[in-house]
Amino acid sequence: MHTQSSFSSLPLFIISMSRWDGDISSASLALAKVFSKTNPVYYIDYPYTLADVVRERKLPSVKMRMNALLRGKNYLRTIPGQPYNLMAATPKATLPGNSLPPGSLYNWATHINNKIVTELIERICREKQYGDFLFLNSFNPIYLQQVEKYLQPALSIYHSRDAIEEISTHGLYRENTCVRHYDMSMATSLTLCKNISERNNKNVHYFPNGGDISLFRTAIEKRLPKPIELQGITTPIIGYTGAICQRFNYDLLVEMSKKHADKTIVLVGPRRDKQYSSYNLDELPNVIFTGAKKIDELPAFLQYFDCAILPFVYSNLTAGIYPLKINEYLAAGCSVVSTAFSEDVKGFAKHIRLAESNADFLNMIDSAIADQSEEKRKERLDVASSNAWENRVKRFWELAWNQYQIKNK
Repeated sequence: MHTQSSFSSLPLFIISMSRWDGDISSASLALAKVFSKTNPVYYIDYPYTLADVVRERKLPSVKMRMNALLRGKNYLRTIPGQPYNLMAATPKATLPGNSLPPGSLYNWATHINNKIVTELIERICREKQYGDFLFLNSFNPIYLQQVEKYLQPALSIYHSRDAIEEISTHGLYRENTCVRHYDMSMATSLTLCKNISERNNKNVHYFPNGGDISLFRTAIEKRLPKPIELQGITTPIIGYTGAICQRFNYDLLVEMSKKHADKTIVLVGPRRDKQYSSYNLDELPNVIFTGAKKIDELPAFLQYFDCAILPFVYSNLTAGIYPLKINEYLAAGCSVVSTAFSEDVKGFAKHIRLAESNADFLNMIDSAIADQSEEKRKERLDVASSNAWENRVKRFWELAWNQYQIKNK
């Protein structure tokens, strides 16, 4: 059995729904970066299926991984700009089993894919001579649901980030299986904690998203170069960072474009609106899409936003969200207008403008733009600082150590 000191020094293997070089900010990767300041961390790529490899074979992101995906070679790499302790690990290509209906073929494909991920972790442990490790499944219940059949970590942790039943065919069954088989479960929102706990009759710890405060506070402390997409804009800027996807309130966006025609709405992130909206957003004359940006590019955008928005729709999916970007916005000193879509975002009611309706949202924008005093910006930074990823990691080690002791009684 480990002492608390040896336990907190163990290497971590983290699997999530994102890759280190993905097109949107990843809470899992942000957490991994902080862990790697003190521990060896292996961030496992969201596995590519064989179908993905064939379809995306000409993309640079796949080309650089091809040896790992097909031959199991060059499967470890350092992540540019990150501590040496943080390594990206690419498993061999898996079978495209997630599209299969429940049944024996689906179960067989799941087992093969679990073995592929397991073999990667075991290989790293052999080569690095690790006797023990922690395994954090950061919201990827597609893999290793019954973790004890494949791995024997000192502690296994499952972390839910979204209402999985709203976004994945097999998601709910797989997540419930994880919660029942992992040593410890956590969730990013109060609603998720309640729902997952009630479904499985197990305790689920509240472990919300944090923020990279040292990065985003540069929007307050330094004069950053104005992004090229903003250089021709002479009007006030209403800004958003993140995916334009099923969480977005598209009716509100269209109304905002009309109500605030004297302003420019800048949306920074990958576009998936055509999957979830019948509006042709390209026809809105004062809306600009920049496309996806790396996380270290975002503070420069936020510095030039006159207010930042969270225009999420009310749904079962958004009710379970603690938005990653809320602490990023506040750390950058931004005045924020948000819909009141979840209990977690309501927790920021003293520091942001919360709208119960589209009309309220639209009416709050002008006062948000005017609310730019240095005192307010400092207050927002202070709020975000209390939610820094470093504080979340401290809490993680407290929870994990307590659960490890219970496991080994």
